[in-house]
Amino acid sequence: MITAYTPTFGISVLHLAAIDSLIVTLCVGASNLFWLPIMGSLSDRIGRRPLLLVCTTLMLVTAYPAMLWLVREPSFSRLLMVELWLSFIFGSYNGAMVVFLLEIMPVSVRTSGFALAYSLATAIFGGFTPAIRSYLIHRTGNRAIPGLWLSFAAACGLVASLLARLHHDLVEASTTVQATSACD
Repeated sequence: MITAYTPTFGISVLHLAAIDSLIVTLCVGASNLFWLPIMGSLSDRIGRRPLLLVCTTLMLVTAYPAMLWLVREPSFSRLLMVELWLSFIFGSYNGAMVVFLLEIMPVSVRTSGFALAYSLATAIFGGFTPAIRSYLIHRTGNRAIPGLWLSFAAACGLVASLLARLHHDLVEASTTVQATSACD
């Protein structure tokens, strides 16, 4: 939504000038470049899970209202504000998520497991998102519906963050028990 779909959304749905949508996309790219390392560093200090939970919750509750606000009176400044807000959440989430995925993968399959999980998620959610959003707008007539798609993705991320950590903790506990039993 905040990168590949912005030009299409700005031009064909909001009827803004192409240059406005492209400038917003450029600003979003710069914002992502700024937030990813900062929030990755913050996740080193406070932990990955708190950042993942806060970011998914923020996206869940703010994406649709922000999109409603944008489509009521579309303008360059509103598109820029909404997209920079979404970029902040995305950069904050991804700054922690990439390392979180690596940390929960067993060492023996860490690289291939991470590559597979990340590539599949990017292909499914990233690749199909423009088509799904265009379809939803066409089907419902609601130009803010991409916000609900973002909320749905955030809900998936929230559940995954909760379950992945729980699974990781259970696997670690099981490994510790096995190691202790082997030593006995």
